[in-house]
Amino acid sequence: MEVQTRQFGTIEVNEADILQIPKGLLGFEGLEHFVLMESAECLPFRWLQCIDAPDLAFVVVSPVVFFPDYRVAVHAKEVADIEVADPHDVEIFVVVTIPERLEDMTANLQGPILVNKRNNRVKQLVLTDSQYSVAHSVVKQMERRRSVDTQKITTVQIS
Repeated sequence: MEVQTRQFGTIEVNEADILQIPKGLLGFEGLEHFVLMESAECLPFRWLQCIDAPDLAFVVVSPVVFFPDYRVAVHAKEVADIEVADPHDVEIFVVVTIPERLEDMTANLQGPILVNKRNNRVKQLVLTDSQYSVAHSVVKQMERRRSVDTQKITTVQIS
């Protein structure tokens, strides 16, 4: 399927790559279909491109890239609607705000986006009982990024 986007022009989207967000993202509840886009020059950042509203795209990143100790503890009921059976099936992203001054870049660690890689179902959580906020400084954490092997960390704990 072809999608005309503001950020990337016309893109070809494989239907198997479409992420289903049944309840939408916070503030965008009516928008349920997205695709993760990757560009070598933007890594580790990706774009969460909306299919339903092609002018809408969010910059996202795996939080452990900049925040190696980041963990999300959820009850199984909280992820039942995206059918998570194994925490290793979940990939976590957080929305990044990139202002004019790059040193002011922040990540929303309080509202992680969980992607079930087995079925492409997605849910955004709001972590109310945590030390995380909606605006953690990314630049202050850049040094910690170099010391972590992000491929071996499980950041979701389901109880």
